[in-house]
Parts: sequence; structure tokens; C-alpha cells
Amino acid sequence: MTPFNECVPPGVRAILEALRFDREPAPLPELSADDLTFADRSQLTPLLSRFVRGDHVNGALARNKIRVEKVASAYSEIASAFERSGVDHVVLKGFTHVPEFIDDVNLRVQYDLDLYVPELQRDAASHALRELQYEPIESMEGLAMDHLPTMIRKTGWRWRDDYFDPDLPVAVEVHFQFWDVETERIRVEALEDFWTRRDGVRLNPLDALGYAALHLIRHVLRGNVRAFHVWEIANFLDRHHDDEGFWRRWDRQHTRSLQRVEAAAFLLAKTWFGCHIADIPSVEIDRLPPRVHRWFELYGWSPIESQFEPNKDELWLHMTLLDSFDDRWNVLRRRLIPTSIPQQVDSIHVPEDQLTEEERANRDSSNRSYASSRAAHHSRLLIPTLIEGAKWWFRSRS
Repeated sequence: MTPFNECVPPGVRAILEALRFDREPAPLPELSADDLTFADRSQLTPLLSRFVRGDHVNGALARNKIRVEKVASAYSEIASAFERSGVDHVVLKGFTHVPEFIDDVNLRVQYDLDLYVPELQRDAASHALRELQYEPIESMEGLAMDHLPTMIRKTGWRWRDDYFDPDLPVAVEVHFQFWDVETERIRVEALEDFWTRRDGVRLNPLDALGYAALHLIRHVLRGNVRAFHVWEIANFLDRHHDDEGFWRRWDRQHTRSLQRVEAAAFLLAKTWFGCHIADIPSVEIDRLPPRVHRWFELYGWSPIESQFEPNKDELWLHMTLLDSFDDRWNVLRRRLIPTSIPQQVDSIHVPEDQLTEEERANRDSSNRSYASSRAAHHSRLLIPTLIEGAKWWFRSRS
């Protein structure tokens, strides 16, 4: 596989190397402020407490423990409201990933509650949340999502340059489908079985892995993957690599179309973190189209590199996973020239009547600047992406 591009700082490489499963972690060098910011943004900082100590890591871990308690409290309140309203649900990801994906909930960063409800109950779920003073972020209307617009409480909280701020309000996302086929154009069959096989308010471990893989690939294909989500799947695979019974059930219960997406997620986990993978899923990885394997050889680190030198290399992976020209054209057009860009990024937790005129003007200016910067980002990448696409066309046939 192609090694890291030189744009990736040595400290970031060292962080990722320390979290691999196929070697003993080397002592981490002294990490710069930028390295630690990468770890914060990638949700890896609490994990680093296993390898390194210091004010930054210790402080982040302590504040995240407080956040874990607040997430649990928010969920308890919402679950009670759903029960009163007759809304059934399962919790996706978050604290339900303990202990299968990670053994300590305090090492997992959770900003929101992802709750799946049957589609016929999504309005009732939204109403129950409104009764608890959760409001939808209006600027998310019309975006490609598998959930309703994220709902938040207008507590007056403002961003403080702290990814582990204990006061950051817990957001809620009401999911009404497990996969957005209309946007991704990749057909995955029998996902409704996740719901019928659920274990209380949790997915069973097989389907929790399936959903985690779908979630990861969705973010890979949209160019905003977080390294922690990859590590979590790698940890699951490494812990279960010798559980033959688990993987036989996986082979029986998950459709080939789902296993295909899972295999791509598993290959990314192995590429980045060197996890051990059982024989049955290894066969599915081998069955991936040759061009998918070629993408990993050429661009396996692109999702990390894009955080330092923007690219859209995930497009070529997406193209290899699609079966028709119409689907490829639909995705290519949407990703090269996006028509929907989130407009509101500043002061979203502050009620309108609490904003001063100066703050309102600053908010509007920040939102416009953000929209302009995203438009400029896509414009700058258009020609380089087309050139890289031509290179990929030739390389993938070699």
C-alpha cells in the first residue's frame, strides 16, 4: 500500500502507529499542539491515556467522564419520554458499543444520541423530543441524511475550543433508516432485520457490527471519516477473530450485499490498525472487486491525508462499489458540485432572544463565511479531482 503522504505530520503518524494491533506500541514522541488537536478532532485523545500522560490527555479524559454521565442522563430522560409516547427505539453506536467495541465507556467520545425508530413513529419521536425542549437545526433541512435534522436544546452554550467541554449539550438524531440508499446508491438488502433481531434497546452484536460498518463507509464516501470509528471496528475484529461461531452466524444472517460493504470497512480497519481478522470475513474481503483492492493500495491513507491536504479520493472507491452508469453519474455530480451546504455553524445553541445585535451580526457573518469557504473548497478541488480521476482510471487498469 502507498505510504503516508508527506503532508501527514510525524506526530499524527506516531499516534496511529501506537494504536495498531499487530505490534507493540512504540513510545510516543512529544506531541505538538497540532498533533493533539488532530487526536481531539479524531476522538482518539481518551484512548491515548493508555500510552501517554500529560495535562492535555488527562484533562480531556476527566472532562469526557463528565460528558459520559451527562449523555447517560439525557438518554434516560428521552427513553422515559419515548415510553410515555409509545415510541419504540434502539440506540445506535454510542454507549451501546461497550463492551464489544471498547471496554471502557469513558474512553469513547459521544456528542449525540443516535436513536433508530420505525419510520411510522418518527413524527411521534420528534414530538416527544420537542416536549423536552429539543429543537431541530433548521439549516440541516434538505441535506442528504438517514435521520431527521439533528435536535438540540437552546441552552446558550457557545463553542470554547474544547472538544470535551462537559457543558456541550447532548444532541439527538432520530434515524428512520439504517442506510441512505437514495444518496449512496449502493443497495444493501434486508437491513430491516436489524430491527427484528434487536435485543431490547440495543442491536445484537452481529448487527451492531453491521451498522458500525455501514456508518463508517457512509462517512468514508462522504469524505469526513473519524479515525476512532475505524479503530473501534478494528478492535471488535481483533477481539473476535477466533470466535468461529460468531462468524458462522454472521455469514448466515448478513446478506451478501451487506457483507460487501462490511468487507470494505474491515479492510480499512486492517489497513490503518493492523487488526487480526477471522477466516470467514477474510474471504469476503478477498471477494471485493480487484479495483477496490487497488484503491486501498493507492489511496488507503487518503481519508487521513485529506485533513492536511484536501482531496476527494474517496470518490474512486465509491465508483468501484456502484453497479450502473446512472448511479456513478449521480454520485459524481453531487460530490463534484454540491448543491446543499450547511449554512448555520455559529451560536446554534443560543436562543435568538439571547443574542445581542453584535452577536447576531457576528453569527450571520460566520455562517456566510463558512458557506463561502465550503463553496471555495469544492471549487479549488474540482480540477485536481478531475485530474486525479484520470490518473485513477489508468492506474486501476494496470
